[in-house]
Amino acid sequence: MTKLRICYLVSGVICILFTTFMITLVLAQTVFKPKHPILQTVSSTVEDVSTYVSPTFDVQLNFTLTLQMLMTNPNLADFEYKTVENLVYYRDILVGNLTLPSTTLPAKGSALLPCPLVLQIDKFVADLGDILQDILQRTIVIETKANMPGKITVLGIFKAHLNTVSHCKLVLSLPSMEVEMQVCELDTKL
Repeated sequence: MTKLRICYLVSGVICILFTTFMITLVLAQTVFKPKHPILQTVSSTVEDVSTYVSPTFDVQLNFTLTLQMLMTNPNLADFEYKTVENLVYYRDILVGNLTLPSTTLPAKGSALLPCPLVLQIDKFVADLGDILQDILQRTIVIETKANMPGKITVLGIFKAHLNTVSHCKLVLSLPSMEVEMQVCELDTKL
C-alpha cells in the first residue's frame, strides 16, 4: 500500500467516526433527550362526609377526598418511577397521605390513577378556632402535594433521573363538601 492510499483510508475512517459521533450527538439532544413526565390532578371529589359539632365544641369532620391523578410519559423510553407519595395538608398540617407502589410507565404512555384519601381533620387541628372559623365561612381550603421520582433509561445506556411534583389547592364548600375551585401547579426537575 502506498502512503497516499493509507492517508485516504485513515481520513475516511476518521470522517466516518466523526459523522457517526455528530449524528449520535444530534439525536441525543433532540429525539432521545429526556422530557419531563407529567403528573396532573385531573379531578377531585369528596365523598362519605361525616360532620358533628357538639355543644361542648367537640368538632368532627371526616371525609374521603378522591383525586384522579393522570401520569403521562412523553419520552421514547419507559419511565420507571419509584413510590408516588400524595400528601394532603389542612392549614399546613398533614391530615392524610397515600402511597402508590412503584411501577413502569411505558414510552409515550399514560395512566389514570384514582387516589382515595380518608381525612380526619378534627384529629389534626391544633386550634379548634380554625376549623370553627372555616365552618362559619362555609369553605375549607385543602392543599395536596404529589411527588413522583423516577428515571428514564435511553438505549439501555444513558440514565436520567427525573422528579415531578404536583401541588394543588382545593377549596371545598360547606355543608355540601363539593370542590368549588382547584388550582394546580406542576414542577419538574432533571
